[in-house]
Amino acid sequence: MSSVHDGHRQRLKRQFAEHGGESLSDVQFLEMLLYYAIPRSDTNELAHALLDRYVTLRGVLDADVSDLQQIEGIGENASLFLKTVREALRRYVNSPSQEKGFICSSKDAGKYFVPILQYETEEKAYLLCLNGRGGVICCTHVATGTLSSVNVSIRKIVDEAVRRRSAKVVLAHNHPAGFAIPSVEDRMFTQELKKALQLMEIRLMDHIVVADGDYVSFAQSGML
Repeated sequence: MSSVHDGHRQRLKRQFAEHGGESLSDVQFLEMLLYYAIPRSDTNELAHALLDRYVTLRGVLDADVSDLQQIEGIGENASLFLKTVREALRRYVNSPSQEKGFICSSKDAGKYFVPILQYETEEKAYLLCLNGRGGVICCTHVATGTLSSVNVSIRKIVDEAVRRRSAKVVLAHNHPAGFAIPSVEDRMFTQELKKALQLMEIRLMDHIVVADGDYVSFAQSGML
């Protein structure tokens, strides 16, 4: 039986190597991922069971370890492996490229932040610090939680912008379970932050709200 599994695994690996990930369905890709956590069992049925329960590959990777282990055949090793894959993806998306680039428009800012925030399962806020030409100095995580509930410190954001010698900044946060529509709290916070930054002669260039692969720009919407 193991030789049958081994032959199937080799064929799937060869298909991935020769034709890339797009040649595999979500079931096949998940099946192949599980090879590395469950080396001696048929993982096809497990892949089907996971997608039946969580619907999408993203749903599988977002699931809690304890919940994953409710599926027969998914033990501690496999569940931790899937969470490790998700963390690797998060770090990959959030890692700056060697060329930091320039942010010269709201469109640039939106394109910068969507990959960083679209897969987060909780609300997070980031500050993008720019020099006078729009060159990226750094992108810093400043809070986790909604802008109202987490009580994001305006002073912390201003201090970070000053410390990085920013000429202008872009604030961004996400709405994990909603639309990219700024709330009343988002708007109030943005105006307060804008005034605080102006005192330090730093321009709030934009505030980007990300949800489900889309974004809304405060500047483009006339809210800044």
